[in-house]
Amino acid sequence: FGREREKRLGDTKMIGHTLRLQRRHFIRQCTSFLSKESPTVLSPIHHKIHPRDNNDIFISSSSIVIRRTLARSSNHSAETPEDKAITFVVSVGHERRVAEGVVNALKESGMSGEMLLSMVRSMAGRWEVGEDEGLDALVASVKQTLDLSEGKKVVTFYVVPPNAWASSQEDAIDEEHDVMHDETEEEKKKMRTRAFVVEAVEGTSIADVAKFGAGEGASTLRDYVECACSGIMACSTCHVVIDPEWFDVVGGPIEAEEDMLDLAYAPRSTSRLGCQVVLTKEHDGMVIRLPKGANNMMDFIPFED
Repeated sequence: FGREREKRLGDTKMIGHTLRLQRRHFIRQCTSFLSKESPTVLSPIHHKIHPRDNNDIFISSSSIVIRRTLARSSNHSAETPEDKAITFVVSVGHERRVAEGVVNALKESGMSGEMLLSMVRSMAGRWEVGEDEGLDALVASVKQTLDLSEGKKVVTFYVVPPNAWASSQEDAIDEEHDVMHDETEEEKKKMRTRAFVVEAVEGTSIADVAKFGAGEGASTLRDYVECACSGIMACSTCHVVIDPEWFDVVGGPIEAEEDMLDLAYAPRSTSRLGCQVVLTKEHDGMVIRLPKGANNMMDFIPFED
């Protein structure tokens, strides 16, 4: 009995391991296909597997599939697995045109039928609690390809790193007197020579550029900007400071965003959350500044061991 149980456990772990390898392989294939469609904008998918026990992954994935099956339409006979995959991607919050693009990308990589549907669900991970397994990155790549094909423009903006300006908590003064307004023209010129360039398609938020953007600039931005709440305005980790000369173009925050900015590291009079600043062609040439640190409330929540 003991040997039989050990064999079953070994088989289960092998299945979990195989599923993870398949998911990584097809994500790479999809990214490769999309990159050929738009090589200057799309970035490789930054896919990661959460460090859990293989047996737990297998069981957890199965239970998620069961719950989602119950939530879908009962008209099973009229829907193909590809249709169900599109419906599922839409149900987790994405546009239908993007959902169709995701399914087409997977089909181009060689997947079809129930295997494609299973892959989409697996990539979504535990989406209910923000634990994505690759779907968000694939969605971002597909969306960028579609946006470019529909004539949207690439916006260029400049990012001043924390060590190029007075970005610390000690430098932040109340909104009545922001030290940025005391900068001389010479200081501004010197500061901007140290900015790095970022490119992204209009319609993308600064936070999404940090998470999924392509190119060296977006990669550098990713090193500085965290997006702990997945862009639902429930944290301040994507806090950026709009250069005063560009603040009127970008506009100020709404009240809910101001509440989060009050909790940000060294907020300034032109602070914004990166998830709430969506790029438009009017932002071409914009300058933003990065604070020296970030406050993440999640770090102070006493989770049980």
